[in-house]
Amino acid sequence: MTGSYPILFPLRGANSINKRLLSSLKVINPELTVTLDLSIDPKKLNIFNGFILDHHIFGQDIKTSNMLYLNPRFFEKSDNKVVPTSFMIYKVLKKMFPEEGASWIGCIGVTEDHRVEACKEIFEDTEKNYPNLIKTKITQEDIENSIFGIMWDMVRSGRMVKGEEGTKTSVLSLIECKDRPDQFINGLTTNSYSVKKFYEKMVSEIENSLNDFEKTATFYRDKKVVVFEPKKVNLSGITSFLSDKIRKMYPEWIVCVVNRNQRGGKVKISIRIEQNKRETNLVELLEKIKINVPSAIGGGHKSAIGINMDIDELNNFFEELLASV
Repeated sequence: MTGSYPILFPLRGANSINKRLLSSLKVINPELTVTLDLSIDPKKLNIFNGFILDHHIFGQDIKTSNMLYLNPRFFEKSDNKVVPTSFMIYKVLKKMFPEEGASWIGCIGVTEDHRVEACKEIFEDTEKNYPNLIKTKITQEDIENSIFGIMWDMVRSGRMVKGEEGTKTSVLSLIECKDRPDQFINGLTTNSYSVKKFYEKMVSEIENSLNDFEKTATFYRDKKVVVFEPKKVNLSGITSFLSDKIRKMYPEWIVCVVNRNQRGGKVKISIRIEQNKRETNLVELLEKIKINVPSAIGGGHKSAIGINMDIDELNNFFEELLASV
């Protein structure tokens, strides 16, 4: 739209809107501030002009002025019909620039958010432009097990291996290759080559963790809940990644991956279910648990949540979880 890349501040949760970030934004004094796919109270950014586009469950009373908060959950009550942020961006792009062939990028985000069936349009569009990318039925399971599942892993390998800078590299590689997904897949541009290397490193580390899973995970078979605490690895976002992988191995189970390697006596938990196999609403489950585990902070979607909490309440958290399912 502008002929130049935006200034990127990759964020990892609402708590990323801190004094340091606000100071950086004040120095830049942007004409427009846009936050995507993150549940943030707009009052935290209200000194700027712009908008927040999100699709997560967000329970706060939203009153906006300078910063608009846009979320389809305001008018769509059925969780299965709430489309992800990546699909909404695709629709805007398609309306403004119909000649763009970047729909395949949106497909990666839709796959990650488990909304393939709700967003078939974007895959059908991609199939017309890039028939070699889609060689399967357009279902969540089939697409996730296709090249889009691999590209999903490739994109997030940037953050996992190199943090904020790696995230920027992943985004820029997609922009470089927006008309040539084959270049992204094969690492044929400067940034996509780096992403390919990130991906190879991540795969090696993850294989070791998954090998440990069957040996060390705790299985609550009567509740179909599994809890896994991987060994420390040199990767960021490990809980989220592993919980997604294990969910595919145990689609009827609630999968919990725990990371104690957090600052300030905190622990991080990523919880996943396969939404087509189990009806549990993880956001509602978390709200019940919070009543007796006050340090638990987090949220997400019906089938995927992330939680940060005090490490000394970890046992209490799982006692409450097992009692609630």
